Amino acid sequence: MKRVVDVFKDRGRELVWTYVIHLGNLEFHPAQVDFEQEALRLSQIDKRGALNELSAKARLTIR
Repeated sequence: MKRVVDVFKDRGRELVWTYVIHLGNLEFHPAQVDFEQEALRLSQIDKRGALNELSAKARLTIR
């Protein structure tokens, strides 16, 4: 399952980065928060900013 997740700085004001997150684990059905947590984890690895200054929001997809 894939989702596009935007990472923001200063609580949603400035877009820092956008990730396409793929959580393909068949053992569970990932929730929106799982994608957002993974984007925040990746943003720390990529040194996009301090964790306490970032927030993530998964985009809703309409099919």
